[in-house]
Amino acid sequence: MSRINDGSRPSRLQLGRALAGEAALPEALAGHPGVEEFAADVAAASPPAFDAAALRARADGIGDERTSGGEVGAGGGGVVVPLFRRATPWLAGAFALAAGALFMLRLPPHANRLKGGEVELGFDVNRDGQAFPGDPDLPVRPGDRLRFDYVAGTASSVVLVGVDGTGTVQTYWPEEGVEPVAVAPGKGVLDGSILLDAAPGPEVFVASFSGVPADVVAREVATAYAEDGVDGVLALDASREDLAALVLAKD
Repeated sequence: MSRINDGSRPSRLQLGRALAGEAALPEALAGHPGVEEFAADVAAASPPAFDAAALRARADGIGDERTSGGEVGAGGGGVVVPLFRRATPWLAGAFALAAGALFMLRLPPHANRLKGGEVELGFDVNRDGQAFPGDPDLPVRPGDRLRFDYVAGTASSVVLVGVDGTGTVQTYWPEEGVEPVAVAPGKGVLDGSILLDAAPGPEVFVASFSGVPADVVAREVATAYAEDGVDGVLALDASREDLAALVLAKD
């Protein structure tokens, strides 16, 4: 299923959050025919009772294992769990509600973001079934599941790469290929999560909203890390208005 949405139609993530009472639809999408159709689909597919344990087990079971130590620009080192992207349309609403329960979407705005300015990158953590806002000052752990949110400014695409303490650079969004993932400008949430492996920290994540291919972003980050480690990546971030970085210590 394509992730491309130029903002002219409501995303299933937006609709799911709106139906769950977690966020209001943008005013520009009020009255859009897709809203009513989505609500009808969710109503038809709604289960008779909410089973949090079953939904959690289902969410935890979705994803493609990736091996650590991948080449620059290749996927690896974690699990991307596409809670919405791979769901059939009639299940998208149920997954949106499940994700709301798992990741506690009522979070203080910008409480866990870095950089500021036009582009920002934030995250939530799901640890042993307990979800909480990510805090860059608190270490993450192997087995933590990270979900990312962003402020894209006027940009319409994103690439997210990570580099661990071994210097291994991995591309997480896009999952495959090099084309940036299309996103609606402004604020949003990436429609998946990353399961941290046992690689040593720190874990550094860099989001590029420049529109350049993922392999180019990965090479830039790899070069910066090779030259001066984490400080090199932070210097790259500081020099570019279209980049946002998170540096997370790891237990």
